[in-house]
Amino acid sequence: MGINYKFRKAEEIIRESDPDDLKKLGGICQEIQIAEEELLRASQKLMEKCRDGCEGLCCRNIQLDDIITLSDFVYILMVEDQVKETARACLEKESMFSADCIFLKNGKGPCLFPVNARPEKCIVTFCADETPIRKEIRRLASNFDKLSRFILLRKPRVLKKILLKMIRV
Repeated sequence: MGINYKFRKAEEIIRESDPDDLKKLGGICQEIQIAEEELLRASQKLMEKCRDGCEGLCCRNIQLDDIITLSDFVYILMVEDQVKETARACLEKESMFSADCIFLKNGKGPCLFPVNARPEKCIVTFCADETPIRKEIRRLASNFDKLSRFILLRKPRVLKKILLKMIRV
């Protein structure tokens, strides 16, 4: 699908959603943000280990398109719209064989996405025992699943709207 495509599609989904859908989408995204904040509190020691020990190793030598989903971009753009232009500039640097995450500031980090508005896989991936935070990870995954289902169910309406606009032009 491609990371650029996912980003543009997320923008389109948000832009073409009707007010009721945007309200529901906002509620789901707020639930995700709360779950991310709870996970961050519960995983503070693991996060410190990642920051101090691994120094962001998981953000290097990755296939970004396999990590960031359409739902991730919808979520991020709904809760942190101000990162849109910075993310777009990073996407221009994307190459077919990118080794490091293009969303690292200055190519090294930290991540340009705020700590409580990150893609699902980025926030639930630890290089240590996750057993103590399993409940928080499950809650976050459940909320992201809810977002994915919402997008899938609403996509035909958004596509219909876009097609109608194209026909009128």
